[in-house]
Amino acid sequence: MSEEIKLTQEQINNLLDMWNGCEKDNAPSLLELIQEGAGFKGKDGRSKEGKAVKKFLASRKIKARPSNEYVKQTDNFELSEDQVEFIKNNSRDSSGNEIMSPLEIARYITKNPELTFLSIECRAVRDFQAKEGLVVQAEEEESGDYKAPKSIDRAIPRINKYVHDEKLDKENLNSRKKAEVENLINYLNTFRFCHQINTYRSDTDRELFESSFIRYTHNKSDLTQEEVDQYIVLSAEVVISANIQRRIERLSRLLDEAADDTEGARISMGLVESINTAQTEYNQCVNRQQKLLESLKEKRSARLSKQIKENASILNLVQLWKDEESRKKMVALAEVRKKALENEVEKISSLDEIKARIMGLTKEEVLNG
Repeated sequence: MSEEIKLTQEQINNLLDMWNGCEKDNAPSLLELIQEGAGFKGKDGRSKEGKAVKKFLASRKIKARPSNEYVKQTDNFELSEDQVEFIKNNSRDSSGNEIMSPLEIARYITKNPELTFLSIECRAVRDFQAKEGLVVQAEEEESGDYKAPKSIDRAIPRINKYVHDEKLDKENLNSRKKAEVENLINYLNTFRFCHQINTYRSDTDRELFESSFIRYTHNKSDLTQEEVDQYIVLSAEVVISANIQRRIERLSRLLDEAADDTEGARISMGLVESINTAQTEYNQCVNRQQKLLESLKEKRSARLSKQIKENASILNLVQLWKDEESRKKMVALAEVRKKALENEVEKISSLDEIKARIMGLTKEEVLNG
């Protein structure tokens, strides 16, 4: 059984200061008290730390509101369209990890470094995040590193996000699907996968890499370590080809713009060469992807064929064993029948008995003369 978390005196003082230092209409939520007051980043009321905070608040008869409870603002702070877009793009990455805290976002979009966690601007950011489902989930830290799912509960949403042919439901997973999800979790937690995805600074590249890998491997529970590494390489090639495509598009736009320039002829020649070079790189990248994918398919197909043959051999042995059992039973029945015939032959083999039956005599008449 896990040990109960005990708050330090500093945490208690911070919680009281945070609660007593706000107006009634602007009271912090339970999640804010846990994460900002007590300093338990990434934790919520369900965690051991959150329960310790709730226990302390109850001892002081402090009733904090749930984080999802709407609070009407006494001061009106309207978020602009640009600010809303910034919040959406900088709250969480594709893995669900926090990029910027609500306070950091509020200070950035208002250009006011003096804002506090309880300021109306920061609360507006938090309320918008809660409304849009952008609140950082428990167990996730503020680090920008990729956090691979470690449980079926966290892996299934990732699969459903990228694979649309079949939506998985934890409550209705059969043994085969469960094994596939568990093996995918192992693939996503390999050091090489985490290292590769953390090399991408762009959220778009990270999401493309993760989506490619999951779509390739989510239904393959029999991959070897070498094949997992190859699928990582294949997913990385997908990212490379996408970046080359973006470069070609940028160069093409520049080429169109240069056509209207007085010195466009000289600039266009250089752009055309750059576009041709990028196109060659793209074609080579696509060819590498195709060859690698074909190689992986052939290897897996050969391995599955071998397994089928081995399973067929086992089935044949089982059938032979069943045939052996049947043959033994038939032999035993034949022996019983043979014994019964021998007994009958023995009964009628006596000539006196045959005569007695022919003459119609009973056993008593023969014995008594």
